[in-house]
Amino acid sequence: MKLPGWFIDYESETAPDNSQMIDIQVLGNDNTIGWLKRQQKALSASGLHCRYSPASDAFEVSEAPDMWLIDADGCETKALRGILQELACSQSGTAPAVVMGKSISLDKARDAVGAGARRFLAKPATSRMLADTCRELGISDLLATRSVLVLEDRDAVHKTIHADLSKQSVQAIRANDANSLFDLLAKYKPDAVVISHCPCETNYTDLIGLLGFFPGSSGLPIILIAEEVQDSDLRKCLAQGRANLYCVDYPNLGQVILEQLSQRAEQKTPGGRVYDILYEREQEHLALNHHAIVSKTNHQGQITEVNRRFCDISQYSEQELLGNNHRILKSGHHSPEFYRDLWKTISRGDVWQGEICNRAKDGTLYWVSSTIVPFLDNRKRPYQFIAIRKDITHVKKSEQYVELQSKLASLVSEVSAGILSGHWADAPLTLLAALQPLSEFLGVSHISIKVHQTDHILPTWQRFTTDASTIPTISISDTNDTAPLEANNQRFETTLRANEAEIGSLALYAKASRLTEVFCEQGLINVLGNVVSHSLARWISEFHQERSRERLRRAQSFANIGTWEWNLDNDELFWTERVPMLFGYPEGDLETSFENFIEAIHPDDRDRVRQAIQASIEHDVPYQIEHRIIWPDGAVRWLLETGAVVRGTDGNAKQMLGVVEDITAMHETKQQLARQTALLNMLHDSLTAFVLEGKFRGTLNSMLRSLLELTDSEFGFLAEVLFTPGDVPFLRVQAITDISWDPESAEMYSRVGTEKFEFHDLDNMLGESIRQREIITVSASQSEGLFTGLPNGHPEIRTLLSVPVFIGAELVGNFALANRRSGYDASIIEFLRPFMATYGVIINSQRMLDMEEVNRKSLIRAKLRADQANRAKSEFLSSMSHELRTPLNAIQGFGQLLQSDPKLNEDQQDSIGEVLSASTHLLALINEVLDLARIESGKLELSLENLPVSSVIHDALILIKHSAEQRGLTITTCGIDNFHVTADWTRLKQALLNLLSNAVKYNRLNGSIEVEARRYQESWIDIRVSDTGNGIPESRFPDLFQPFNRLGAELSHIEGTGIGLSLTRQLVELMGGSMGVTSTVGKGSTFWIRLPAENRDTFTNGLPTLHSNPAPDNSDENLHAGECTILYIEDNPANLKLVERIINRQPRFTLISATSASDGLRLASNYPPDLILVDINLPDMDGFSLLGKLKSVKHLCEKPMLALTANAMSDDMQRARNAGFDDYLTKPININELMNTLEKYLG
Repeated sequence: MKLPGWFIDYESETAPDNSQMIDIQVLGNDNTIGWLKRQQKALSASGLHCRYSPASDAFEVSEAPDMWLIDADGCETKALRGILQELACSQSGTAPAVVMGKSISLDKARDAVGAGARRFLAKPATSRMLADTCRELGISDLLATRSVLVLEDRDAVHKTIHADLSKQSVQAIRANDANSLFDLLAKYKPDAVVISHCPCETNYTDLIGLLGFFPGSSGLPIILIAEEVQDSDLRKCLAQGRANLYCVDYPNLGQVILEQLSQRAEQKTPGGRVYDILYEREQEHLALNHHAIVSKTNHQGQITEVNRRFCDISQYSEQELLGNNHRILKSGHHSPEFYRDLWKTISRGDVWQGEICNRAKDGTLYWVSSTIVPFLDNRKRPYQFIAIRKDITHVKKSEQYVELQSKLASLVSEVSAGILSGHWADAPLTLLAALQPLSEFLGVSHISIKVHQTDHILPTWQRFTTDASTIPTISISDTNDTAPLEANNQRFETTLRANEAEIGSLALYAKASRLTEVFCEQGLINVLGNVVSHSLARWISEFHQERSRERLRRAQSFANIGTWEWNLDNDELFWTERVPMLFGYPEGDLETSFENFIEAIHPDDRDRVRQAIQASIEHDVPYQIEHRIIWPDGAVRWLLETGAVVRGTDGNAKQMLGVVEDITAMHETKQQLARQTALLNMLHDSLTAFVLEGKFRGTLNSMLRSLLELTDSEFGFLAEVLFTPGDVPFLRVQAITDISWDPESAEMYSRVGTEKFEFHDLDNMLGESIRQREIITVSASQSEGLFTGLPNGHPEIRTLLSVPVFIGAELVGNFALANRRSGYDASIIEFLRPFMATYGVIINSQRMLDMEEVNRKSLIRAKLRADQANRAKSEFLSSMSHELRTPLNAIQGFGQLLQSDPKLNEDQQDSIGEVLSASTHLLALINEVLDLARIESGKLELSLENLPVSSVIHDALILIKHSAEQRGLTITTCGIDNFHVTADWTRLKQALLNLLSNAVKYNRLNGSIEVEARRYQESWIDIRVSDTGNGIPESRFPDLFQPFNRLGAELSHIEGTGIGLSLTRQLVELMGGSMGVTSTVGKGSTFWIRLPAENRDTFTNGLPTLHSNPAPDNSDENLHAGECTILYIEDNPANLKLVERIINRQPRFTLISATSASDGLRLASNYPPDLILVDINLPDMDGFSLLGKLKSVKHLCEKPMLALTANAMSDDMQRARNAGFDDYLTKPININELMNTLEKYLG
């Protein structure tokens, strides 16, 4: 067979003839070529000739091979199954196909077998694997037919041997006896002789000797059948020392023959029989020494000879071994009986074969396969023993490995069964119990299961950890938890996967060992991980399913919902476990049937339910109905049913599905809500009526009637709780149901709401409620024998409710209801809570109204007394003002006239000055007293406006400038410009004058005064007056603003009344400001006034007043030419004389006078003046009456009329303006003020 031109034979110089080799066509890719290059020599040596083609060009091969070898990993462009199917359909499809690869899944293996593949070889594939596969598939590696001569006289056995050897391409030539054996041996020259059954005329020993005698058969392999030859005959044959003698069983006959034939084909044998034998023995001995462990002992078991291999494996030197016994190698693995049987066997001359575990010098164990052959003397007794051993430690390890694999696989299988049989509820304990045997076998101390997502961990698993005393311990947690690795332990971990997604890891903590190594190498930990993963997934699924079912059950239970299904074809009805309970039966106690369902429905509702069901089935009307059911105990409940009909393809109803829900609570809630709404509406209407109309008893009667109706009670009462002086409670009934039973009781009920309908004897249930201050209820069962003291004819009391009513902690009322059919339970008490509160509010409100009425009458009386006192005070002040001002008028008026007389000398002028000073001081005192009185009585009038601070300050400074200069005081101002305040000009100026006067009076000589204005915060202006006087101790600050308290200055020469600061402070506060002081003893004081800044709405606390115009210039140029007549009506001669002298000093004024009102009226009527001055207190008529008469005279009504009186009270001034006086001048007369006023009206 030729190779493709592009295939390179790297061993072409030494490669055997291709025609003598098995032809294999290899399909794959570039990696496959690399494998062929590496294996080419070994493949050729094994008689395998491999050709390569790409998998895509498989069908371009010119010659059919003996076998196809397909690299599954190299099928990149075409699927493996497709390649195999196309090969099967091609002309080369008769050759068997073999697949090789790194691994193959079960599904791909099924596909390959289905497509015709015969074998699968796991990579790396070796030449031996391919050669064995060729033999298994019946592909011969020799072109010439091989033959074997078989001595067998039994037809059936020969047929079997012939058939088995034919499968191996070996021809079996039969010989029936010894003679024909040797004839055929010379004729056919077979490759081997098989003695299957030795005829009875010949024994095995003689036959073996004869075969060795003839040259044509002396070198042939002779094969005995173990099942046919006896042990004794075999030993005799072996004792002849024949080299090519083999003993096999029938199943291995073909394989042994092939091996022997292959070996003979490769041998290069020099000529000469003796040489052959010597060479063979030498080679056998060499091979034996290199391969086997050989020792000889004498008949006593002492070692007499060992080969080098023996020394190497035992680690003893030849000197240490010779003369010693084999017990030096004893490992302790075998029992004494084992060694006794061995010695017994070889002592009787039999060959012993077996496996022995020995211990080397360093203590390590090794296994040998041993054959001990005794050498017998003429007496058939052993004189020496030769032991040929083969090191099978690796075999034993492999066996142990396989056994270990089997044990581990068995344990993993047991673990899997245990885990898979578990339930999610006890998953951790299931895992622990199932993993216990495997953990003990592997030495696992801890098992950790970590899951990425907490939804994969059920609540009962989270952070599960067994007790530390349990071995192994097990923990289940999420991947965020870290478990410390125990000392000297390693972690063996595998990934947990579910639904092709990684969900966590399984880790075993154990000391490293061969067991753990095998466990991981064989992938058993992955198998275990898969079992755990699938179990976790299944448990979680089962948990959620069970939880869903439980949730549905709970939801139906909590919501009082059940479901049902009715098969309309067979009339079968199914309902959930909740439905019987909705009908008042324990679970499962009600048989599922339509009749039982209808029977449970209230008789009045059954027809409606049947009709609704029929309409849904026949007309597809939605099934939804509310109806009542009667429970076995007689209780009536409300149900809501909804359902739908399922129809078949023919439109006929097949099934009806429905949901039933207990809506009793909803019905009761609706009723309760309606009653509650009615109660609240009633309470609202009652409160409204009480507030608007004030009908206490009428409101309570209406409330009681509504309350009886809402509570379904027969009778009751509403009462107010009062207390005797001894603090003993009693009831005053305000509203009661009239249940009179005789004329006497009817008369009693007519006294409701009075002190004549009161309950003082409270030694009963009502009294208990009031004394204990708690709600009392009496049920029908409790009432029997309880109300025995009722008057004859009084209706029976079956049930009772008595409720105390509170406002805060104060007991204010009580109400009672009787004979509610269903009694008074907690729900009705809760229902009446709003009524309790409202009734308490009404009682308390009525009490407050009663108290307000009492207080109102008391206040009226107090006001009358206060008004009388105020009038008396005002009259006193008016009288005192008039009486004081009248003499002062003469003193100051005539004093001013004398002072203006140029004829007076200096002493006279000084005396007149002292008189005027004293009278001025007295007048100031009177004015301040009057101002205080006005403030205290609230009659001081202010006109607030935006004022420039600097202007007011300058006006005040002008008035005190002369006094300050007399004491040598320096006055300075600071920052007074650009500030405006909201104040009354006159009163602000008065306040500043008081402060400046004090700063002058109480300052030291040659001291200083500073007036400063500054802004305080954003909306206030401070005006500060500072002096350099002696200062005031802080402890005396509270006394500064008390009227008439001069802080001891009354003993000094400084004039004053002690009223100024008190008056100033009150004036400032009336203007919306404040006043204060700071002082340092020895350095001086600062008084400040704080007033609102400008841009505030101005207001006045009284009627507007007239402001004095600035004093006009009295120069002659401003006087009008001509005379003006002034009428002055005054009964006091001194006052009349004073005014006359003042007027006469002005040539243009002419004064006429009258001493009574009647004279003045007559004089004015007859001689109309230009201006009339009127005194208010005239003997025959007061000035107000006179004014009215004067105004009634036609030619006088337009004349200016001025009041000139000693009445200086603000009420007097206001009354005069209201009466029609054009102006109001007070006594004592200020000449300049009088003249300025006259010029104002006559100028």
